[in-house]
Amino acid sequence: MENKNYTLYLISNHQEKPKALNFNSFHVWLLMSFFGALTLFLVVFLTLQFPRALKYKNLNAEYQQLIQDRLRLTKIVSDYNRIMDMDNYIRSVLGMDLALKGLDSTLADTSFDQLVDLKKNKSVNISYIDNIPAFPPVEGYVTQGYIDNQIFVEDNHYGIDIAAAEGEPIKAAAQGIVIFANWVNHLGNTIILYHGDGYFSIYGHNLRNTVHAHQKIERGEIIGYVGNTGISDGPHLHFEIWKEGIPLNPVDLIYSYQRADISTDNY
Repeated sequence: MENKNYTLYLISNHQEKPKALNFNSFHVWLLMSFFGALTLFLVVFLTLQFPRALKYKNLNAEYQQLIQDRLRLTKIVSDYNRIMDMDNYIRSVLGMDLALKGLDSTLADTSFDQLVDLKKNKSVNISYIDNIPAFPPVEGYVTQGYIDNQIFVEDNHYGIDIAAAEGEPIKAAAQGIVIFANWVNHLGNTIILYHGDGYFSIYGHNLRNTVHAHQKIERGEIIGYVGNTGISDGPHLHFEIWKEGIPLNPVDLIYSYQRADISTDNY
């Protein structure tokens, strides 16, 4: 192989005489071999590492999904424990302290439920005429609507949030009796009323409650004041209606809230 010589001239704007680099064909072959080997190395390296990188990306995505699932599971367990605590309390109140008794079919007036307060040994009657929770507990705009179509329980919202000024009076949506007036972790100061015929209403995030368990309440009577207690982003009333263990959309029963619904769920 003939050894050829090559000269490379480097011309600078700041120098009059250009620089000359002399090299022969061996140097060219050596340089090309180096870059060829480097290219081959990079191709082999990337070929071997790309599946690993892709696998790491997939594993990382699965890990992040597991974290999210664990957080959802923790939230579900927390909500389940909260619901069970409240369920046990309500059962203890209704089962031990209050006995719900349907009236005998031979009685002429069957338009009310009779609740017997076992502690005080007296009856409390709730009229079916006034027992449907259709009275707005507070005036304001509905900022979050009723949601019952999500896969995860924590994504559902079994009531409505009504924005109102802190300290605004909260009124009973219907005639009933107080079965719970205390603090729960999520809703803060909370009131649960039983209205007869399977109807319950729940009032949460209250600044304070002004009623106590076993107290009979008339429709429109003040039971507490709007607050920001529990897990809340601002003063509002969280309001729920249940009938025989099934949540209902309060907007369907209280028509004034249909005009005041500005929640994104409404659009």
